[in-house]
Amino acid sequence: MKKYVSWIGIVLIVAGAILLLISYLLHHTTNGMLLTGLLLIIIGIVGYIQGIKRSQGY
Repeated sequence: MKKYVSWIGIVLIVAGAILLLISYLLHHTTNGMLLTGLLLIIIGIVGYIQGIKRSQGY
């Protein structure tokens, strides 16, 4: 399970970017949609960094 934490981070980053892209293309750029995409990207980055730290023993 530990090796999948970094992959979950990558998936969250991609999901956040896709959400931002879809909201832009549909001209539905409300604060809720933009904030959700931003939070997914931030949580994904933190998860990815934690996965790297755990796999390398830092």
